[in-house]
Amino acid sequence: MRSIDAVITWVDGSDQEYKKKIEKHLTTSTNYKKQYLQANEIEYCVKSILKFAPFIRKIFIVTDNQKPSFSSLENLIASNKVKVVDHKEIFKGYEKYLPTFNIRSIDAVLHRIEDLSEMFVYFNDDVFLVDKICEEDWFVKDKAVLMGKWARSYSINPLKVLSGKFKKIFGLRPSFNASQSKAANISGFKKEYFKSYHAARPQIKSVIKEFYHKNPESLIDQIKYRFRNSEQFMPYSLCWHLLIKENRAIIKGVKELKEVKQIQNLNSNQIVSILEKLDEKKEVKYLNIQDLNYAGKDVFMIFDKWMRKKLQG
Repeated sequence: MRSIDAVITWVDGSDQEYKKKIEKHLTTSTNYKKQYLQANEIEYCVKSILKFAPFIRKIFIVTDNQKPSFSSLENLIASNKVKVVDHKEIFKGYEKYLPTFNIRSIDAVLHRIEDLSEMFVYFNDDVFLVDKICEEDWFVKDKAVLMGKWARSYSINPLKVLSGKFKKIFGLRPSFNASQSKAANISGFKKEYFKSYHAARPQIKSVIKEFYHKNPESLIDQIKYRFRNSEQFMPYSLCWHLLIKENRAIIKGVKELKEVKQIQNLNSNQIVSILEKLDEKKEVKYLNIQDLNYAGKDVFMIFDKWMRKKLQG
């Protein structure tokens, strides 16, 4: 039986030392979305993997000189089921680029985690499993299962090109989709890119390692930015496009994913309605709650109760 690991990137933005570190490197031109509140995302994420994907060998939590705090974590670490990995470990040899506050730089070196399995699944901490997962949901033999759809490349879309230039000039937050399109372009896909969403993302370590071995300058160009930059690509998307190019990918749609955006604009009745529909839709396996830390107190309490009930047993 093959080993499959999970990797979660996480940071405690409410930590005072971390906030001081960020402020030290911020400039007036730096575009950075400050998120100083915590909303239990890492606990939901870890526990959902344990419950709904019990075949996962080990869960790696990648963070910056921090450690999450929730019930059972110490026992999970002691049993070698969970390991906290510091940025210094995966940036070994590239320490001059630390500290970094850039998820696209961090993602580029996840394959350097010690003892990481050949096949692993990458999670942001705001992605939760809400139903049973089997290995074949992520990997079938030597192929990765990719959830998304094809879209027109940004490089041949005049409006997208203009938008990208505008964001670059005015220092606006780089586009999530534009960085995926850039990854596709690097992989040889000039007219279209495979667009992913906020869900679990299967990765194959040797594919990533081989690319950077052949293109070492690409790694340096990717990790040199402390904050997100429009010159960067999306690392996991690069892996996906390389897998597609090598005929090592199985593509499926996004019906198993539910994304909840701008939760700060939802009231209690609206979140209850969303969660009730989720209970009815048995095909949904992934839930992404964006900016949960900005949810109103009542909305958060409703979601927290629903999620903890999901994780029971």
